[in-house]
Amino acid sequence: MYRSALTLAWLVGCGSTSSTTTTTNNGPSAAERAAKAQRVEAERAEAERVRRSKLSAAHRELEDEQATALAAKCEKPAQPAEARCLPSCYAVEAADPRAGTKLKGPVEITHLVCKRADDGPFMIADEIGGAKLAVRAVRGRFPKGNKSGTWQAEVEAAASAALKPELARGDVVRVMGEWKPSMHPATKERLQCVAVSHYTKSKRGALDRCGGRGKLACEAMGNSAAHGLNVVRYRLVEATQLQAAGKEAECQQAAREAVAIARGMPRWRQYATLNTAEWKAFPRYRTRFDGVLDEDALFTLAIQLGTEAQAVYAACGGGGNPKTTAAEEQSFHTCW
Repeated sequence: MYRSALTLAWLVGCGSTSSTTTTTNNGPSAAERAAKAQRVEAERAEAERVRRSKLSAAHRELEDEQATALAAKCEKPAQPAEARCLPSCYAVEAADPRAGTKLKGPVEITHLVCKRADDGPFMIADEIGGAKLAVRAVRGRFPKGNKSGTWQAEVEAAASAALKPELARGDVVRVMGEWKPSMHPATKERLQCVAVSHYTKSKRGALDRCGGRGKLACEAMGNSAAHGLNVVRYRLVEATQLQAAGKEAECQQAAREAVAIARGMPRWRQYATLNTAEWKAFPRYRTRFDGVLDEDALFTLAIQLGTEAQAVYAACGGGGNPKTTAAEEQSFHTCW
């Protein structure tokens, strides 16, 4: 019995030979976790640095592209302009057929006022009249304007406002006929037009390429602002006609150029007025398709037409926001 008690005591004190030892795994140490976090943060910072570096390089490249496009100009004005066919070929505005005609004494200078719809607006569109428009010597008194309240008086008021820089005291603007259907030779738009005469005693010298005496700017004299608006309107009309004909690819092409130039014109105006000494302001700009406008009205209309062109582009399946390059946006003040 004594031996059994000793055996039991020994087993209790030393433990059973069948017991197992358990090791607890607590994972990476605090130092290892800190080192890993530092590596992840360093990799993230490097990726962000690379991203920002690429964005900065792309931004500089875009700035260079914009600056180059904005500063572009026609270095060969004496050479024929290159045809630009997107899709149809835009023909640059020809000089007023009366350019060079010398004025002496009282004269009558004829114009053509047109409108797209019954409610106007009225616009001087001498290009449609072409060689039929004339400059004639006047003998005797000038005729009076039409009675206030008539449609003729309304047209005369609009024409007088457009020609204001060319008007002098005693000049008379008078409607000389009735509305007649007509078509613009460039856009093929159907218009209603009426002959209007400007009677003046004060003009001397010769008419310029815009059909005026130096106070009107136009595409035919090389004015880029007038040229830009002319192209925007031309392409918008073309895109609308192509949309009606179901020619979506050509519609997108025409509308995209209208959008591009409409985007570029305000930027170019700001650049030219702030960064160069070459900007020359004119009291009025004679356009081919939108009459005679002042500078603010011209650029405002360009933006409006660009918005309309973007809607046509989308309607022709091109999406809501066509991508355009700086070169495309500033193309209107290069040689074409």
